[in-house]
Amino acid sequence: MSTSKISLCLLLCLSFFTCINSDELQILLNLKTSLKDSKSNIFSSWVSNNHLCNFTGITCNSNRSSVQEIELSDRNLTGTAPFDSICQLQALNKLSLGFNSLYGTISKDLNNCVKLQYLDLGNNFFSGSFPDISSLSELQHLYLNLSGFSGVFPWTSLGNMTNLVSLSVGDNPFDPTPFPNQVVKLNKLSWLYLANCSIEGRIPVEIGNLTELINLELSDNNISGEIPSEIGNLVKLWQLKLYNNQLSGKLPVGLRNLTNLANFDASANFLQGDLSEVRFLTNLVTLQLFENQFSGEVPAELGKFKKLVNLSLFTNKLTGALPQELGSWADFDFIDVSENLFTGPIPPDMCKRGTMKILLMLQNNFTGEIPASYSNCLTLERFRVSNNSLKGTVPAGIWGLPKLTIIDLALNQIEGSITQDIENAKSLAQLFAGYNRLSGELPEEISKATSLVAIELNNNQFSGKIPASIGELKQLSSLKLQNNMLSGSIPESMGSCDSLSDLNMAHNLLSGQIPSSFGLLPTLNSLILSENKLSGQVAELF
Repeated sequence: MSTSKISLCLLLCLSFFTCINSDELQILLNLKTSLKDSKSNIFSSWVSNNHLCNFTGITCNSNRSSVQEIELSDRNLTGTAPFDSICQLQALNKLSLGFNSLYGTISKDLNNCVKLQYLDLGNNFFSGSFPDISSLSELQHLYLNLSGFSGVFPWTSLGNMTNLVSLSVGDNPFDPTPFPNQVVKLNKLSWLYLANCSIEGRIPVEIGNLTELINLELSDNNISGEIPSEIGNLVKLWQLKLYNNQLSGKLPVGLRNLTNLANFDASANFLQGDLSEVRFLTNLVTLQLFENQFSGEVPAELGKFKKLVNLSLFTNKLTGALPQELGSWADFDFIDVSENLFTGPIPPDMCKRGTMKILLMLQNNFTGEIPASYSNCLTLERFRVSNNSLKGTVPAGIWGLPKLTIIDLALNQIEGSITQDIENAKSLAQLFAGYNRLSGELPEEISKATSLVAIELNNNQFSGKIPASIGELKQLSSLKLQNNMLSGSIPESMGSCDSLSDLNMAHNLLSGQIPSSFGLLPTLNSLILSENKLSGQVAELF
């Protein structure tokens, strides 16, 4: 070939690519005009004298002739997406606009993005129905969750997407529909998020065909019937979330096969039977089965689970003792087994690693003493063991744990006194210890717990004087000290508790004048002082 012909060929190629770049540059500049970035200043590089492949968020092909990817997720963008022009980018295989504030409807022009392998429009504020996208047969990842779409979702579009790996269309108010058959034919799926998108009826047995799944989320729908045993085929599952549906029956026998499962949540259903299948799930990190009708004992094997950090079984009919090694292996941080029929002692080592935040075990029949180990649990924020059969004294350090916001010991048989440690309880807002056998004087140091909003120490055996410094509790709204043996006069400083609305000190041995400062309390709604030896007229104070 002559030199002149080669030069002509190169010139034609250069002109061709220049033309493409010119067209695609204009498309991107149109996109910039449609979208506004409120904070990120992402479009500062999107100018005509800059090569489009240098635009922030843009990736071109290897010879820099065509745009392949638009990655503008989580950029504080607002506006409408001009799919009529975006989909003229012939080589575009990734379009990511998720986690922004885009609005408007999605036009059928999206169907022209036929090379797309990755589409993320999730977490936006679109409206209307989502169009049929049957032509996007090369899609591998589709994210439309929490974007305001409604109406009938085009499930049939998925029939052509045989390479789909991720499907996330949950948290959209679609019209109610049975579990879509098209989904269970997508046997390459590894991520399936269909929570809160109006699915009803049963989970099809064909769910067992999706053997590549590592995440399956079907929560917040109206799914009924039993969990199919075929779910045991999904041996790669890392997360299974089925909560807040109408599921019934027992945990399927096949569940034991899911030995890679880290997070299992089937709460707020109508499931029953025992938890024997759970004992095989040794890699569990979180287990949440609350608000069901489970019965029987918690499997002893749970006490050996090395990764478990979160256990929530409240409001069931579970019985027996909890495994005593429970929570002692990992960075355990949460347990709620309230409202069951548990017996036996509280497991002592759930804060062994010093990470526990919440201990909720109320309304059972636990016995024995509160383990002394929890007096050193400096991370503890909520401690509730009310309405059990606990005895003994409260380990002194518990009264003064610095992050505790609530101590709830009511309705037990606990003895001893509130110790001076309570001065360290700087976060404590609620102290509930009524209906026990607590005794001794209320410590002056209680006035140092200045976050207190509610104190309920009624129906105990407290004696001595009410601390004179109690007026320092400026946030105190409710104070219940009735049915004790408190004596002496009511401190005048109590009139400085400006937030006090509910005060009950009936049936004690209090004497002297009713403080005149009570008449200055701006929010006092209930004052009960009966069955004491007080003098003065309440009516005169107000």
